[in-house]
Amino acid sequence: MVFSLLFFAVAIMTMLILYNQGQLVKNRVQLENAADAAVYSQAKLAARNLNFIAYTNRAMVANEVSIGQMVSLLSWVKHYKNFQPFSAFPLYTIPIAPPSPTTLQMIMAPMTSLYSGLGGALEPPLKKVNDVWPTAISYFNGALGIFQKVFALSTLEAEIEMNLNVVQDHEFSADEDKAEMYTSTVGWYFFVQNTLLTYFGENISPDNLYAKVSGKLDSNADNADGHAMVGDFLGEQLGTIDNMINNNTSGVARKKQNNTGSGQDANMNSDEGDSGDGAVDAYKRFAAIVNNNREDFTRDRHWDLGPPRAEFGVELTLDFAIIKLRIKLDLGFWVGIKNDGGTAYVSHGSMEEDKDIASLGWSALDVISFGVQIDIGLSVEYQICILGCGDWETLLDFDISIPIGLPLGGATHQLVSDKKYAKKSIPEWGYPLMPADVYGGDINDPLNQGSFDLFHLLALGWGQIAPGLPGGMYGVNPTDVTDSYSGPPSFFSLGDSFQESGVGYEFVIALAKTMDEIETTDKAKPSNSGASPSSLAINTGDPEDWDDAEKNPIPYTRFDVESHSRVEGEDISADYQAFVWNDDRPMMTVSAAETYFADPMQKNKDGSDVAPSLFGPFWDARLKEPSAISMLIATGEISWSEIFEGLSDNASASDIIDWVLKGIAARVVDVGVDNLVDQMDGPAFIVDPVKSGITDVASQATDAAIDQLPDFEGFMP
Repeated sequence: MVFSLLFFAVAIMTMLILYNQGQLVKNRVQLENAADAAVYSQAKLAARNLNFIAYTNRAMVANEVSIGQMVSLLSWVKHYKNFQPFSAFPLYTIPIAPPSPTTLQMIMAPMTSLYSGLGGALEPPLKKVNDVWPTAISYFNGALGIFQKVFALSTLEAEIEMNLNVVQDHEFSADEDKAEMYTSTVGWYFFVQNTLLTYFGENISPDNLYAKVSGKLDSNADNADGHAMVGDFLGEQLGTIDNMINNNTSGVARKKQNNTGSGQDANMNSDEGDSGDGAVDAYKRFAAIVNNNREDFTRDRHWDLGPPRAEFGVELTLDFAIIKLRIKLDLGFWVGIKNDGGTAYVSHGSMEEDKDIASLGWSALDVISFGVQIDIGLSVEYQICILGCGDWETLLDFDISIPIGLPLGGATHQLVSDKKYAKKSIPEWGYPLMPADVYGGDINDPLNQGSFDLFHLLALGWGQIAPGLPGGMYGVNPTDVTDSYSGPPSFFSLGDSFQESGVGYEFVIALAKTMDEIETTDKAKPSNSGASPSSLAINTGDPEDWDDAEKNPIPYTRFDVESHSRVEGEDISADYQAFVWNDDRPMMTVSAAETYFADPMQKNKDGSDVAPSLFGPFWDARLKEPSAISMLIATGEISWSEIFEGLSDNASASDIIDWVLKGIAARVVDVGVDNLVDQMDGPAFIVDPVKSGITDVASQATDAAIDQLPDFEGFMP
């Protein structure tokens, strides 16, 4: 009988343990699946935002190239129109065979009249196009820049909604009134953490963060462990860090003037020590991408007309006993007409300061000459013969060209946002033998060195002083400059360190559900004592166990019949967790994900991977292990207020989200709107509704997102 009772007791205890373990595992798996799905969805939305930025940036580049095409056509037509003033070159006015008065100018008159007439007929309609097209495209690019900002804000709001919806979809019951899982306040903080690092990471000091972390390390840990933790949290950045996404406008100084604050708003300030170098570098890259995507006519308008190049060479070998010399002389001769031209997206200045960004615009140069070009190549090699001859070694090797070109025509045209940015003289445009591929040229073709080829030296000089071109052709004459361009567009770019790593800041989510909702044997009794308990309410643990790790250490992520939560301890850490997890007995989990760049379609010429950027729409998302610092925040060992200045520990979920969304709207969307309005040259009754309309949309979307958040006021101290 006694044995039967003992067996019965053991069987009951075994059943209770199995029941408890089953309930805990079931709910833990539910919680972790929901957390993984929610954080992955957030990262996916962020990747979609990055790809949207890439597509819109590419659209801006294509639109800019279309502007360059219009400027190219106008310059190309004008350089034919200018045949007549170029025919006044002094050498052309000298009689060819005195005493006959016939000059080369007279002989060329029929050709110059024909081309000048054609150019003059085509110039007016092309000028009209250049007065309208750049303005329309500039406004469109400005609108794309605004779309980027609004879409970024909308993505943040979509991440909030996605978070709530995914968690709801993982509930055991479809009834929203019976929902058990929730994103805790610390979970919403993690949402803010990624946003701040992504858009305002430059305000975070890795050194300060390391100082906070080092105090939490074991005594046996070395400095490398702390730096590794900070590096993992900040995407391997130490010392100073970058924003992942930089908001670039041509008015960085004005942006920073309107983008200052104290307290928690200091987290969204521009770096006061930054003179705009980040934006300058971004616009340098933007200009380089635009120039790399010019189509053939815009990039290089080279052609030549003449007989094939005549070439011949002589080789002579001299033997001086133990030393042999081999001399090679190559001669080339070409005569004919050579046309060169190109259009580039460049600034009037060195692009070293913020103020230089506004001077970005299109400059086109076309020139045509006729004459001869003599190319001489000389190489001298030697060979030493002692007990046999060695290899030939080069002693001398050079090539020179002697071009003699006479001017036929030339023209320039500039498109700028303000005529004060226009170049006025030839030294501002370039110099002889400057690198090819700016105003035409091909670095792989020795006969195509662009508009500043020495063959065009006389044409370039005559274009500056020709009597028929008052002030020259380089920008003094108002007809050579159009100011219908509204300036470079505002756009998002990728931070420098992320162009190397191709991995974004981590997304973290903290989900919880109250232990009192889990049907275990030690589930708490209902608060109204008159109600019958829904479980046995067998309590088998002591809350003080959490506080005495040496006496009875309890792992943080355990499955046990004693279904206690860590917050049931008696120390201040437990109180902090009860607050940030919004419950006295929560079951908690933390999941993380990240965005990353991977271009499966293209490789560089050397076979290496394409560098990450916000011009390639190849961003995706994946799950990852939460960083150690995120876990320290989740467990209360580091307070979030120690990482982000002024972000109060007492802030509610609604307070946190309201602050970050409105901050993004003010410091990203509004700055972009201001930049677009500055570029718009229109009456107030058109400009003002555009500005207020975009601002109202952003404000309404923010309020709608805030309204979806759960009310945690009952858990606020």
